[in-house]
Amino acid sequence: MITISNPEKYSVAVLTRLSNEKLEDLEKYGESGSISNQKDLLMKFCEENHLKVYDTYKDDGESGAFYDRPGFVKMINDIDAGHVNMVVVKDLSRFGRVASGIDDYIEEYFQLKGVRFVAVNESLDSKTSANFHDDIKIRAFFNEWFLRDCSKKTRDGKHNKALQGKVMTTYPKYRI
Repeated sequence: MITISNPEKYSVAVLTRLSNEKLEDLEKYGESGSISNQKDLLMKFCEENHLKVYDTYKDDGESGAFYDRPGFVKMINDIDAGHVNMVVVKDLSRFGRVASGIDDYIEEYFQLKGVRFVAVNESLDSKTSANFHDDIKIRAFFNEWFLRDCSKKTRDGKHNKALQGKVMTTYPKYRI
């Protein structure tokens, strides 16, 4: 359980991300169910710790393999402008999945800018976690491994489907 002392000195960025959006949820609610759940969890965390949320940033349908996601870029711009000094995510994989990017941002950029990083479900806190840097490295490695493993399985599945002579195209929706 993470508790924040001196919450009044923090201006928080709540960051949410999901790779595969559900089109029905996006059309109906404007965001996927997972994004809503992440946001609810993080807003509750901020409320319980009396943290002031500067803004929420969402990357719905964006891969964690890239750091040029619209919500992420907006958050970085707000950090650069001095509006944000704490980033809160559900878990490290919602921040990103490529170890080098995680290292660049959390281990270097955030330290340079004085930004505190918190991953709520993993109880990671850059200010109070005893083994924060080791935990980040290990989790980043597994997050990237998962990304590569899924990519390989997808490629293998498509290759097998093609070898069997099955249809490889998508079926576009017909709209009147």
